[in-house]
Amino acid sequence: MNPKAISPDLLKKYVEGKCNPDEVEQVEQWYASLNNETAEIREFNQPRHLKKIQELIRHQTDDEIQPEQPVKIRPLVPNVWRYAAAAVVLLIASLGVYFYLNTTQPVVDQVADAVSIVNTQKQVVRHQLPDGSKVWLNPAAKIQYTARAFSETSRTVSVEGEAFFEVTKDPARPFYVKSNSLLVKVLGTSFNVKSNSDQSWYEVSVVTGKVSVSVPDRQGKEKSVLLLPRQQAVFEVASGLLTSTELSKFREKVDTWQPISLTFEDEKLSEIAMRLQKKYGIKIKLANPNLANCRLKATFDHNRLAEILEITTQMVEATYEMRGDSIIIDGEGCGTVE
Repeated sequence: MNPKAISPDLLKKYVEGKCNPDEVEQVEQWYASLNNETAEIREFNQPRHLKKIQELIRHQTDDEIQPEQPVKIRPLVPNVWRYAAAAVVLLIASLGVYFYLNTTQPVVDQVADAVSIVNTQKQVVRHQLPDGSKVWLNPAAKIQYTARAFSETSRTVSVEGEAFFEVTKDPARPFYVKSNSLLVKVLGTSFNVKSNSDQSWYEVSVVTGKVSVSVPDRQGKEKSVLLLPRQQAVFEVASGLLTSTELSKFREKVDTWQPISLTFEDEKLSEIAMRLQKKYGIKIKLANPNLANCRLKATFDHNRLAEILEITTQMVEATYEMRGDSIIIDGEGCGTVE
């Protein structure tokens, strides 16, 4: 993006927190092109980022922009404990920035108009599709598509592994996901696809909207099931059986892609890890014992586990990675509170 093409009015809206998601991403792309921020993903710092944005705005306009309500961010306190205070708006803004920057990390192989993206990291990463739809790729997941696949009549991608989709609504152009034997058709919804070639079954789970899942039977005829929110389709590879089930809203454990709301009031990272373990039924380990002393005050409103982990680790200047059924958080940590 040409730096001179950005609108000063748009930058002012960004600083004042009045941008819609598309405008936020436009500003972040412009900012990244100027500062080569993709090289600093591990060290993303929200106060530094906003400060640089404001400095760039001053150079972009003749008059210095003064927001009516300046953004206030409490810095982390080193060596004693890092106390992070963040409202929902700040969390979501930080998340959008991080995931935009993080989309540069998967291996992208583009031949002619074909795009193939593999998540070689040990974290969940986000990729935005040509139509504005978003996909979160689990480690080792792969997505493929061509420019021609996003036509005036349809949108089609292929995926291997586990991925969560948020599809932009477009009734005139159905969205198709091909995954091994499965064909998923949607108009605009959010759902999770789990289709690893080495597993004996595949799963499609719906969060919002309506999804049709179909597979060919042994005679080559198509069989399908229609899924509504909180429903799941399971395809057994050996038998060819395709069934649909309800996802109980009352069960204590939820899947990692399901959004939840949590509030942490001055809680240690060790306590937060325990709450996430209980909620998602996963294992979370702190590689450095000093991380247990870091305290956070934050509100997560309808966020997925990957989003909560990204924001939480940023706030305590740590990183995380997925190892099988465990999540490892590593970083310098915080000193013992006196």
